[in-house]
Amino acid sequence: MMKYKFRLKYMDEFNMVVLDFDDEKSLEFASMISDPLGSDIPWRFKDLKKDIENYFDLLRGNIPEYRHGGNASSVISYKKYTIIEDPFYDEEEDEIEPVCKLETVEFVKIILLWAYETYKYKSEKGVIALEEADIVMKWIEQKMLEVESIENE
Repeated sequence: MMKYKFRLKYMDEFNMVVLDFDDEKSLEFASMISDPLGSDIPWRFKDLKKDIENYFDLLRGNIPEYRHGGNASSVISYKKYTIIEDPFYDEEEDEIEPVCKLETVEFVKIILLWAYETYKYKSEKGVIALEEADIVMKWIEQKMLEVESIENE
């Protein structure tokens, strides 16, 4: 179960799925959660798998932190929480630095849900083969069970 409220948005012109967190009121700058999805955290399986494995190592305490970012955001994750920052923040021009802090386990669930919806959508649109999408979606389902198991420890 997801802790934070969001809506799925489909951008047909780009064949993209976006998670819209604008209605989430419990987190400051919740809209930033979707920034790294698709740009800094890729949906392609090889890259996605590597990221998820790193996040699982983090959640299990095998590594102290995991850093991600570049094009759209800076993401620093620790076992308990993740910080998403705007790399284009200018302290002279902006009144307040936009920073979103959320639980890492929730961020991993968000990544998995977004990836699942992305593969489902892209296969329905014919952007990727249904067979490839099925393989990845089954892998994501398994990883979602694993993250819930870690969460319940």
